[in-house]
Amino acid sequence: MTGKESMAGAQRQWAAGDWFSGGVLDPLLEINGQCIDILCGMAGAEVAALPLLHEQPQLWRALSIEGRRQMANSPYLLVDAGFSDEARWRRLQQNGVQDVPRELRADCFQGERAAGFARRVLVYGWHLARSHRSVARIALGMTPGCIARIAQLSLRDIDWLCEHHPGWVRPRWESQPLVWRQLLAAAVNADNAALQQASLRGIQLLAAGAWSFCDAGRGPARRDQ
Repeated sequence: MTGKESMAGAQRQWAAGDWFSGGVLDPLLEINGQCIDILCGMAGAEVAALPLLHEQPQLWRALSIEGRRQMANSPYLLVDAGFSDEARWRRLQQNGVQDVPRELRADCFQGERAAGFARRVLVYGWHLARSHRSVARIALGMTPGCIARIAQLSLRDIDWLCEHHPGWVRPRWESQPLVWRQLLAAAVNADNAALQQASLRGIQLLAAGAWSFCDAGRGPARRDQ
């Protein structure tokens, strides 16, 4: 096997699009790419709007086109909309989410490339919840309860949410800059082994987050008498 063939094989192992057939993850790669482009643009602004961008501005600015592509190939969505928070979607069904925190009402993604981004994320999550539930659980970290509630929504509900609460869509692991630092450093340095390690770490975090919300929903376990 040549060096080029070995590198191509490693890239195929990393690429999310190879995990499922039928192109079901093609929109995920596109959304990830748009997310990274938006964040890179925001990191280049005089005042970065997100704390996530304050932590490693030099890495965001050093990210090449190829590095962006490699990050976009992550086997999970790099943005989240509370896809494991069943209480959030329950409130949407019950009362239209009138009492959400202020930071979830304003769009956190800014710039020319951000137009329509929140809707694209929410519609994709809604589509997977309806048609590809296993993919929704693996790639978006959706819990079964969230899948059931999101699948019940209409497209009109999604449009209402995008109009009134676009801030539901935020970078995944926004409060864990170390996760992003590892992913960015691996992409900037074209370190394929580190990218695979970062992808596995991300999958572990998704699973842990889903389990924590499931446990919270069930409440404390009863002890046998």
